[in-house]
Amino acid sequence: MRALRILPALAGALLLPAFLWAQSAPIGSTTGFGGVEVRGLSFQSGLGMKSVTEIAVPFAALWQANSRLALDLGGRYATASMKDATGASTSISGLTDIQVRGVYQIVPDLAVFTLAVNLPTGKSQLTPAQLPVASVLASDLIPFPVANFASGFNVTTGVALAVPVSGWAIGLAGSYRANSSFTPISDTGAAGSSYKAGGEVRLRLGADRIVGQSRISLGFTYSSYGEDEFGSSPLFQSGKRYITQASWSFPIGNMGLAVYGWDMYRGAGAVIVNGTNTEKRNVLALGAVGSIQTGRSVLRPQIEFRNYATGLCLGAVTNTLCAGGKLVSLGARYQVPLSDRYTLLPLLRLDAGNVVNPNTGSAVSYTGWDIGVTLRASM
Repeated sequence: MRALRILPALAGALLLPAFLWAQSAPIGSTTGFGGVEVRGLSFQSGLGMKSVTEIAVPFAALWQANSRLALDLGGRYATASMKDATGASTSISGLTDIQVRGVYQIVPDLAVFTLAVNLPTGKSQLTPAQLPVASVLASDLIPFPVANFASGFNVTTGVALAVPVSGWAIGLAGSYRANSSFTPISDTGAAGSSYKAGGEVRLRLGADRIVGQSRISLGFTYSSYGEDEFGSSPLFQSGKRYITQASWSFPIGNMGLAVYGWDMYRGAGAVIVNGTNTEKRNVLALGAVGSIQTGRSVLRPQIEFRNYATGLCLGAVTNTLCAGGKLVSLGARYQVPLSDRYTLLPLLRLDAGNVVNPNTGSAVSYTGWDIGVTLRASM
C-alpha cells in the first residue's frame, strides 16, 4: 500500500533517528549496529579556537517482535575536545543518553503509535570550562556525530496516520515530549541548580507520490515548547521551530539520484528572568545523493550546501537575519555486504566553509573531515 511508504519518515522525524526503523524486517529478527566515527574541524584565526575533534562509538539494536510491534534502542559513547587560540585543550567524554522506543501499528499500514523513553545515562554536570565545547557541538550549521551528551529523563508519545489521496500518500503525525529535571552544569554554587526543559509539541505533515519512475516527497514540521525552568523558576522560552523539506528521486541509467532541500527556521526566544530576547536562526540546505550499484555493494556519493543566518549581528540581537556561515560537504557512503547477515557501511566526508564572528562581522574559514564505519548484523 502506498500509504505505508510515508509512515517510517513521519515516525522517525518525530522521535528517534530514522536508521533504527526497519520497515520490512522479518518477524522475530534482531538487527544490531555498531561502529566508530571520527570528526575533525580546523579553524583559521578569529574565533578563539583552533580545532575541534570528536570520536563517537554508536551502538543500536532493533527487534521486530511481530508483524505490528518493533522495539529498538540506541546510544553512543563519545569524546570531544577543543583547542583554543593558545593551544590549550578542553574535552568532554562519556556516554550519551540511551533512547528506547516501541513502535506499534494500530491499524497496519495506516496508523502507528510510538512511545520513546530517553534514559539519563549521558554525561551531565559539565564544568564551566567544558561549556564552549558543548556549544560548538550543538552548532546549527556544522553537524557532529554527537551534538548533545545529555538531556535528562524524558518520555515522548506520538501517533502517525497515513492515507492514500488521489495518487498521493498523505501523512499526519503528532507527538508530545515531557521532560524531567537534571543538573547540566556543576560548580554553580547555587541552590536548586536543576534544569528542566519545557515540554515539546511537534506536528508533522508529509506527502509522497510516485510519478513514472520518480518519487516526490514533501514534509513540514512545526514544534512549540513550554517554558524552561532553573531551580523550579521560569528561565527561558524557546522560539517556535518550522522545518520544510522536499526531495525528488529518479533513475539515470543504472544510477539512482535524489535531489533534496530543507529549511529550518527557529523563532526568537525569550529570557524570562531579565526580559531580553535571543536571536532567531535559519538554516537552508540543498543537496544531491546518488546510488550506484556495484555488484552486491552500493556506493552513495553526496554533495550538500548549507547556509546559516542569524539575528545576532555585530554583537546585538536584531529583528533581521544576517550572515552566520556556510558549509559545503562532499562525501560518500559505501554499503558492502560481507555475508547474508553482516553488512559493512564505511563513510567519508570532507567539508569547507566559514563561520561569521557575530562580534566583528568577519568570516572565519574552516575545513573539516569525517570518517567512520558501521557494522550491521542481522540475526
